[in-house]
Amino acid sequence: FERPQVRRAFVATYASMRLIDDLVDGISNRSSISAGRRAFEIGRVRSWLELVRAAKAGDGSAGMTWAALADTFANFDLPLDPWANLAAAMQADVMVSSFKTWDDLRGYMQGASVAPAVIFMYLVLMRPDTRGKFATSWNYTQVYEATEDLAIFCYCVHILRDVALDLTLGESGLVYLPEDELFQFGMVTADLYTMRKTGRATDQYRQMAQFAACRARQHLASGRERMPAVLRDSEPANGRALVTLVDTYERILNELQDHEFDVFSAHSA
Repeated sequence: FERPQVRRAFVATYASMRLIDDLVDGISNRSSISAGRRAFEIGRVRSWLELVRAAKAGDGSAGMTWAALADTFANFDLPLDPWANLAAAMQADVMVSSFKTWDDLRGYMQGASVAPAVIFMYLVLMRPDTRGKFATSWNYTQVYEATEDLAIFCYCVHILRDVALDLTLGESGLVYLPEDELFQFGMVTADLYTMRKTGRATDQYRQMAQFAACRARQHLASGRERMPAVLRDSEPANGRALVTLVDTYERILNELQDHEFDVFSAHSA
């Protein structure tokens, strides 16, 4: 972003979301924690959302991140919905450490990926008015629809890139590949840990990763169909930020494909 106000807004919004994402990712042995611990962690997610709502109301007294977010809300016409959607995804994260189906994972992405991407898209589209306040003529539904496929694409690439790394999160590890698709290609979750230990991807994994990559590219194609309208209504520097982000993730996917999706060799025990 070229305008310093927009750069600061991006940092503030991103930082507020990283706080809860990092907190939940750091929960040890998430799949086996007690009901009381789950209730405690869900309470922390709800407390985080209350701090966001307070910042929206102009109260940034909880700390530097919240002061920056309150300032952003004061100068950028941003909805609360993305933070609420992220909170819902984080609460789901507390309850499970894996996903049964692609539909389950895609539902989770609405908060974990689409929500922060919607904020990014708002910042891309916003322009200052005569008072120096930033807004866009696009309503929430329009911004969401322009964002969803691109955000799902980026998150799919993120999953394929970080499969081995995610197995170390929260001590017991996290798996973002749907269980039914692992089964479809002759695998179970334990096979991922075996590949991480041996430092070698199996043929079954490569086939499943190729399947997931093809689906990701379908979302990329759909998302790119909406990009001309976004670029037309955004300032040139903001539009370049969006194009650069999408192109970067496409390049990462191409590199993964060139290496046959073997991300395990660098993480072998």
